[in-house]
Formats: sequence, C-alpha cells, structure tokens
Amino acid sequence: MPLSSTAGGSARPGDGVTAIVVTYHPDEDAGLRLQALRPQVEHLVVVDNGSSAEELQRLRTATCEQRVELIENGENLGIATALNVGVLRALEKGSRWVLLFDQDSQVTEGFVAGMLNAFATSPWGDRLAILVPQYRDVRLGLPIPSIRVRDGIEAAMTSGSLIPVRVFQQHGLFREELFIDAVDYEYSLRLRKAGKVIEETAEATLLHEPGAPVLHRFAGQVMFRTANYSPVRRYYQERNKIWVTRRYLFDFPVFCMKLMMFSAKDFTKIVLAEQNKRVKMRYFLRGMVDGLRNRMGRLD
Repeated sequence: MPLSSTAGGSARPGDGVTAIVVTYHPDEDAGLRLQALRPQVEHLVVVDNGSSAEELQRLRTATCEQRVELIENGENLGIATALNVGVLRALEKGSRWVLLFDQDSQVTEGFVAGMLNAFATSPWGDRLAILVPQYRDVRLGLPIPSIRVRDGIEAAMTSGSLIPVRVFQQHGLFREELFIDAVDYEYSLRLRKAGKVIEETAEATLLHEPGAPVLHRFAGQVMFRTANYSPVRRYYQERNKIWVTRRYLFDFPVFCMKLMMFSAKDFTKIVLAEQNKRVKMRYFLRGMVDGLRNRMGRLD
C-alpha cells in the first residue's frame, strides 16, 4: 500500500504528533488517561475495536469533551488493523510523528516533549526508527525492563512507541494477519533487518498495566511472577511467537530462541500457579500448532 505525507516542521512540543490509542472494552478511567495525553499532542485518535454500547458511550463523551477523534471499527479487528487505521489517519492529517498507546497506559507530565527531544538528540540520526520510554508497572510499582542488544533495544513494546511517519512510508504497516500479540515484535525485527535502530530514553516514563500480574512468594521472597492472561490471549501469544520465529530465525536467532524460552517458562508457570490451567494449556498448545501450520488471522 503506497503511503504519502505532506507534513511540515514542528513549531512547538507536540506539534506534528498524532497519538493513537487502541481501545477494547476500556475501563472507566480511560477518559482520564486521554485527558492527560491530549494537551501534549497535536492530534489524538482513538480507534475502538468493538467495545460494548455502554463503553462506547463513555468513550464518545470523553472524546467529544476533549476534542479527540473517535473511530469505531464496530467489531474486534485486532490490534494490528486498529493501529494501521490510526496510522493512516495520521498520514491524512499530515503528521510527522505517530505515538502509539494501549488503553491502559498513562503518560506522565512532559512525556511527549521528552520523547521528541530524545529523538532529536539521538546519536543514531536517521537510523533511529522507534524510540520507547522507560516503563513502570502501575500495579506492582516496579520498572518493566527492556531487552538491550549491542545497537539499542531488541524489540519495542507497542505502547509508548514514537515512530516517524517516514518509517511507515518506507517499511509499510503492521502485519494484520497476526491480529494481536507479537505485532510489535514483527515490526521491530523487520526494521532491524533493514538496518534501523530501536532505542530507549530515560527522558520519559510511561505508566503501564501489562496483564494481571501476581507475585508468588516463598518464605517471604518473591520467586516468580505470573501474567494471568486469558486462554485466548495465550493462543495468540504462542501462535505468533512461532510465526515470528519461522520468519526471523536466521536473521535474529538469539531473539527467537528467547521467545521459545519465554514460552517454556510461561507454560511452566501456568501449570504451577495460574487458575483455569487446563483451558489455558489447551489454547497454548493449539496456538503452537496453528503457528506451525501457518493458520493466521482471527481465532473463531
């Protein structure tokens, strides 16, 4: 799909930036998160993936009050499609930058200005394709570490990613057949394979709520943490890890082996400590099989 942009320069912090927030059954605090983000960017676009009538009414009220554009997909089309809808809208608006967010992420004061400054002063220059902030888990009060490699970050988390529009023009959009999970992994590896760099900055912190984490202790010491994702999310996670590994194993063997190690650890944690483990194990294994068979798209 050919992409084009008519963006000009930025006159003040936040100008030229379109923030994209993807929602799917958002909680009642979603409007407050939008309120914190809205003053920091020129445009804010919310792409909803089939929330309920009550949830949509709350979103409509919040977006109308805060001059936020709301795009209603009407059904769950997946995170990749929703992100692409937002990116294409940013292109139509002539933006220079897109800033991607999950619905449960909240910016801190000066977040966008810090991200833009870090991008402008990066020693990587035009090689820098994605800049991510530092992350802090809201529920646990702990930092969420990034995986670093010699030339930056191994793979970016979608939420909080600052990406120049030119990157999408040159390297395309997100892979919609992944639907949800590993969409960010695939795009990161695609860019790194093309010689681009992903970097983290300490100039901005994003408050994030991944999964439903629970710390498991023994004798007062934290032994491990479980994410407690739903069976369907487990399906997509494992299927898409296999899909990514099949395509990038020879380019990024260490990263792909880490994905398989993460899968083994997650399966063990499900068996040991998570609830509804039989269903989760079944979906986990089904995802792996479908990944090997290249059965992609939305799970029926």
